[in-house]
Amino acid sequence: MRINCLNFSNSKKYRHYLLHGSELILKQNIADSICQSLETDGFLEKILLTQDELEQAEEIIMRNIGGSLFQEKLILHLRHSSGKFPENIKAILESNHLYRSENISLIIESSSEKTPASGMWVKNIDEKGLIVDCGKLKTAEEKLWLKRQLEFLPKNLLPQFGGSIFQNNEGNLLGQMNEVNLLKLLFTNEQDVEENDSSNIVFHSGLSAFELEDVIIEQNFEKALITINFLKEHDRQNSAPLIWVIAKIINSCLESIQSSNKKAALIKSGVWSSKISKYLSLIQNAKPEDFFQLSEEMLKLDLMNKGVLNANVWEQIEKIILQLRDASQPLQ
Repeated sequence: MRINCLNFSNSKKYRHYLLHGSELILKQNIADSICQSLETDGFLEKILLTQDELEQAEEIIMRNIGGSLFQEKLILHLRHSSGKFPENIKAILESNHLYRSENISLIIESSSEKTPASGMWVKNIDEKGLIVDCGKLKTAEEKLWLKRQLEFLPKNLLPQFGGSIFQNNEGNLLGQMNEVNLLKLLFTNEQDVEENDSSNIVFHSGLSAFELEDVIIEQNFEKALITINFLKEHDRQNSAPLIWVIAKIINSCLESIQSSNKKAALIKSGVWSSKISKYLSLIQNAKPEDFFQLSEEMLKLDLMNKGVLNANVWEQIEKIILQLRDASQPLQ
């Protein structure tokens, strides 16, 4: 069966897959999804062969075809990264040995933009497996793909974050995925995040996005401004993670202020349990209108970052931090 990558669903109907096209991130995401599904079906062993190792594939398959009843189920993952589709892989797909074995699943990632309409090898994988087109997406398809990657976001934040990511990375799925992964860490419960995952989200200065969040919610605004000025001087082109962090803080606070159950609202917004008390302290004396104004200023910042408004992004960031400080100050 042949499908477009946007129509792929993680079905256990197939054991053999051919993912072709130029978009590496699409092939990798689908391959990862397939492997996770196969693991739940008992395929616990995996062998990955890259372009220079593909000649080993036939030997591995033949060695596993006649395995015992208790043999581990195997995922054979092949990556063809350049040139014509390999003849030895065509021969494997033409043979019926592969399709008789219940112990082998084959995933082929190919750089080939198209597969032929005829030929025994493609006919076999078409009838007995799944062929997924992972070629370059049209603009509307790219937006739909990005929207699906951002399903973890609260719905009210999707237009702002999704629009900014697409504007800054149109045609660059890897760039979009990197920013999605940052947001995912910021909006995911801390119990679901590995420590090394969060440490990977850093500015060139070595400061992690999570450390910057802590500085702000601890109301150490002087240090926050010093940090922002340092980043402006040494990491000027890397403002996006900084904007994500500030936007996340302001939107989470606004959701909480408007809710009758402030703690529950923070949890729903993706605030980690270890940070909730600091968020509650930040908004203890705040007025809703102050955070509505901050939200409007974040919208201006987003437009500046996209180049729609002709203004200084870093000056706007500093302005927002000062407004956040004033909004959180105790009543006199």
